[in-house]
Amino acid sequence: MKTTFTWMRWYGYLGLLPFITLSALSLTTPGQESLWRSAFDSYSAVILAFMAGVYWPLSVRGDTTAHDIRLMSIAIGVALLGWFALALPDPFRPLCFSAGFLLLYLIDRFVITDYWPPEYLLMRGHLTLVVVTSQLLLVVGGPLLALLFRG
Repeated sequence: MKTTFTWMRWYGYLGLLPFITLSALSLTTPGQESLWRSAFDSYSAVILAFMAGVYWPLSVRGDTTAHDIRLMSIAIGVALLGWFALALPDPFRPLCFSAGFLLLYLIDRFVITDYWPPEYLLMRGHLTLVVVTSQLLLVVGGPLLALLFRG
């Protein structure tokens, strides 16, 4: 079990690197920000769908106190939310992604908390904080940098 938690932490925290790197590149590379932003948004949608997809097998197995059909519906709805967010303009796209990641964390923390080990919930809190911060940084960072460095 200790090995599983070690790998869980490695994969979880390494999964933050694209969020951190791509949000920074989106804000600091004039002329290429749309390339990095597109990569950031695509990665956000993939990870959001991956995280939501965890609920599908939980709903099928019935291992939680949450109602199975609700977990299945959330899995589908949040995955579709990420896909839908890709079509939204700024600032709605990162706000939509943020809402999806926060919703999943809140479900893990307060609805199916009996299913997850405490180590996982702690890590999920850290990961969600960094992911949502990187999303919100793109909402305020671009306009703020443009204001600061405008002639």
